[in-house]
Amino acid sequence: MRKFGYILLLFFFGNLANAQTGITFEVQDVLNKEELSEHLRYLASDELQGRRTASPGGQKAAEYIAAQFKAIGLLPAPGMDGYFQHIPFVRVKPAQSGEIELEETRYLVGDNFVQIRGGQAGIQAEAVFVGQGWVDEEQGYNDYEGLDVEGKVVIALPGTPDDTQPFQAFRATKQKREIAREKGALAIVELYRLRMPWRFVKRFLNSDRLEVGKASEYTDDLIHIWLKENEDAQLELKRGDVLPISLSTDGLKVDSTEAVNVVGFIPGADDSLKNEILLLTAHYDHVGVGKQGGGAYTEADSIFNGARDNAIGVVSLIAAAKELMARPPARTVAFVAFTGEEMGLLGSKYYADNPVFPLEQTVYNLNNDGAGYNSTAHYSMIGWGRTNADTLFVEAAKATGLEISKNPAENQNLFERSDNISFAQKGIPAVTFSPGFLEMDQEIMKYYHQVTDNPDTLDYDYLFKFWKAYARAAELLANTPMKLWWTPGDKFEPGNDE
Repeated sequence: MRKFGYILLLFFFGNLANAQTGITFEVQDVLNKEELSEHLRYLASDELQGRRTASPGGQKAAEYIAAQFKAIGLLPAPGMDGYFQHIPFVRVKPAQSGEIELEETRYLVGDNFVQIRGGQAGIQAEAVFVGQGWVDEEQGYNDYEGLDVEGKVVIALPGTPDDTQPFQAFRATKQKREIAREKGALAIVELYRLRMPWRFVKRFLNSDRLEVGKASEYTDDLIHIWLKENEDAQLELKRGDVLPISLSTDGLKVDSTEAVNVVGFIPGADDSLKNEILLLTAHYDHVGVGKQGGGAYTEADSIFNGARDNAIGVVSLIAAAKELMARPPARTVAFVAFTGEEMGLLGSKYYADNPVFPLEQTVYNLNNDGAGYNSTAHYSMIGWGRTNADTLFVEAAKATGLEISKNPAENQNLFERSDNISFAQKGIPAVTFSPGFLEMDQEIMKYYHQVTDNPDTLDYDYLFKFWKAYARAAELLANTPMKLWWTPGDKFEPGNDE
């Protein structure tokens, strides 16, 4: 029903607009520096209390963005609650007490083990080492083959046989729990031997956090532990080894809440392109106040306003919306302001798994996100060379007198650290457009996730150029007749098994 209503709207508006027989790229002089700057000043104001996901300030930001979308003339998507895509969240409080005894070594919750899922428990049982605890029937791979784990605790290594990167290891935890539960296990304990420092993992999983889901999925789920062994006393185990284990925990405490993505769109006006969707995105959430922010703060200033990260990006969406409303684009253009980016890209992942517009018709994602800038002569492209749209980005730079900083700080793997990755993983060409920086230096870090990231520290003459460059790039992507696609051989190109 939702898709049917969407197609009807495209048909109506596409035929209402004048048919475009040739695509031109005239710059519309519709953007005003002071107006755009005022949007940023409000979004990064103390009133919004750091725009933390599922907070009152975060909801105020969402309502403000929705009001701008409506004022500009963007349409709400069929089947939605106005401009809001509602996302169910749970607030997770970590286990406060618990211990594990394994091979005469005692491990304490919050120190050398963290609980990922599950409620209260007291277990004394046998534990069975199952390698990585992975089953892939299509590949003929089964770590459980010949092993009896019913009524026992499973001990496993993190990750999958093909990937032991930290983020993949965390993504694999859900499937590992499902496999262990099907085999009748009481709990699963993974031995943390990944390259990401344990102190970072412990800090994240041992603090209050938000995740997408329902409360019952956490407390009623199989107990899942990540355990960090002593460096000089790692367990020496082979598949099938059995050893006694004692495990006690007071479990996770969870309650339900929600937050929203903000979504609007402009129907395409060209009969041959209107069924293709250009997705323009930026996250509007930040990290909140005081201890929530994770950085230094004082009683005089405890609000992490997030002017650079990512009020600049949200204003870019507003600028692009105004520019594209001045003349209907050839393609349908969807605008999405995400929540939950700072919590682990949660808003974009939810959209990618529950798309408002069909992913099979979504041909490109131009995301806007950044930590700040240290060059007012540039804008940055994270993903330069990965799609065939680079010539359009060059044109956008020339039109605004800026140069392009191409894939800066590559060692930081920034391409996979913003919302574009949620769509790249679905096979959709997706890049991130960022304020100009050449490296991650002190100029960036003195503002990144700091209470100093305030509106009065910004160069608005530069930002006006940046906003116009993003709007220009969006206009070019929305109107180019060429098929938008990955550079052949890119790891995210569908069919590439790299």
